[in-house]
Amino acid sequence: MAEENNWKALWGSRTAEKSILQGGDPRKVFLELKRSDGFDVVEGGIPYETFLAQYRQMKERLSRGLPQGKTLRSVYEVGCGSGANLFLFENDGITCGAIDYSESLLGCAKQVLRTADIRCDEACELPVEPKYDAVISVSVFGYFTDESYAETVLEKMCQKARYSIGILELADAEKEDAYTAYRKQIIPNYEERYKGLPRQFYSKEFFETFARKHGMGIEITSVNMKDYWNSQFYFDCYLFRR
Repeated sequence: MAEENNWKALWGSRTAEKSILQGGDPRKVFLELKRSDGFDVVEGGIPYETFLAQYRQMKERLSRGLPQGKTLRSVYEVGCGSGANLFLFENDGITCGAIDYSESLLGCAKQVLRTADIRCDEACELPVEPKYDAVISVSVFGYFTDESYAETVLEKMCQKARYSIGILELADAEKEDAYTAYRKQIIPNYEERYKGLPRQFYSKEFFETFARKHGMGIEITSVNMKDYWNSQFYFDCYLFRR
């Protein structure tokens, strides 16, 4: 019997405070978007500066796949949630697009993003046109049902990206036991709270095999996010067209 998976129902119930989104303070808007995306599990949350550092690192690494002399002009996000990551990209003048299956979170994204290229659908229904310089997915692959589904999404991300792909915050299969033990320590009533909310873990070899199959360059890095309780159990993966 397949494991019960209630993630879609959970994300469908999440939303952001409208008054904050309309308040005009970019820092407060961004943090509220992140909160609605689930970064409120542990009291205190993650500082704005930590998220900003992650964004700058992501932008720099995606840019490594561009031809010499070109700058990053467009980014598409798979599983954008409330649009927090794209909010930062748009503030840097970068054209954005997105797909997510949560109507409530996309409603938040539409309040803060300028783009009209926002689609409510499953990740596996990602349209391969129009193309974007880079395609990203941040803290989303862990909610997929299995590696087969992940590979389907990755194939479409590869077709949609002109130059670079970034898959961030991947739960490391080698650290699954340690991850579970740590989460039980810091989250009250962990078993009850996360019943029906399974996490998909990945081996680095899964992405290395995909890169070889498609003749792509690959960079796998640790997640160095200060004050992020999961970072020690996660890794990031970047793929580049050659």
